[in-house]
Amino acid sequence: MHSPHELEVSVVSPEEAEYGAAEFWASDRLFGFTRVEDGELVLRIEPRSDGGVIVVGAHSLAEALARAKKLLEGGEADGQ
Repeated sequence: MHSPHELEVSVVSPEEAEYGAAEFWASDRLFGFTRVEDGELVLRIEPRSDGGVIVVGAHSLAEALARAKKLLEGGEADGQ
């Protein structure tokens, strides 16, 4: 069984925020990112390059999505 990862969220620049781009990191791996598709903000989850799984707790995911929404709405940059 895998232990759930905590997610970190970053928006690297105000320009990226305008496009709805926030990065979600689990440890040192990119877990996914947001972007606007067809007028809606979506989360795209990236598979691991080694084929392994990333386990994320529902609470951590909900908190990360809320943080991303706040960063994107405020246009704040929040580098790692």
